[in-house]
Amino acid sequence: MSLELSEQAEVFNEAIADDPPEMGKPAPTTVKLLCGLWDTETGKWQDQAIVSEMTGEDEEELDRLTTQDNLSYADYTSALLRRAVTSVGGIQVADNPSVLDNLIIGDRDLLFMGVIRATYGNIRSFSVVCPDCEEKNEIKVNLDEDFEMDNPKSDPRETRTVTLRNGNTVKIKYLTGGDASSIASSGDTPAVQNTEIVVHSVVWDDDRSLAVRKKWAKALSLADRKVIVKAVLDDQPGPRLEEVNAPCAYCSKDISMVLDWVSLLFG
Repeated sequence: MSLELSEQAEVFNEAIADDPPEMGKPAPTTVKLLCGLWDTETGKWQDQAIVSEMTGEDEEELDRLTTQDNLSYADYTSALLRRAVTSVGGIQVADNPSVLDNLIIGDRDLLFMGVIRATYGNIRSFSVVCPDCEEKNEIKVNLDEDFEMDNPKSDPRETRTVTLRNGNTVKIKYLTGGDASSIASSGDTPAVQNTEIVVHSVVWDDDRSLAVRKKWAKALSLADRKVIVKAVLDDQPGPRLEEVNAPCAYCSKDISMVLDWVSLLFG
């Protein structure tokens, strides 16, 4: 027998008086890093990081950040990771957010992918219009299968040796997020950025100042600068973003998508 209108109203009022249900959050995602961070307290390398899903609040704050002039990708990534990375080993990011700038670029990209995975799972779907038949397709991107991993050519925790033209050698390291921010903010010309790459990648046994290192990098021969820059750029480990190809569901022609980390997360 159906409820009378007064009874229906009473049931409805009781229902809306209850607290709204809490939305379940996905379990935190663990990310295995290529290098990680040296923890001075434990005397060990920490290479297990915990990331969480992104929220609407995160999206709004990061969107506001994009309105800033001269915002570099490295700075944007740092801001995003500070909101989504909980810890690296026993190091809590909330207590020391600058630790993220000490991670090599490949580790930061792995964290970015971990944030995408924590937010959406392993599969991301995108609506793409076929350039041939102009029909809309749903393209699925598999984070585990569609992006190859470039492994480091040597131990990322150790320096590498580069031989210069005169037979002398220098030690170089993998660039960190902090290095990338400095390089990006140095200027737009390739020559200036090459100077910064040399400055931030070459490791000295003595604690020479930034000004001295820049002076040395500028005085270095063009050929030797290119040797160092090539050694740095040719060995950038981490997940590699490439074109994702899929056949159109209507005309079977290939559809190509070029994605970056930001579009993978917010696209």
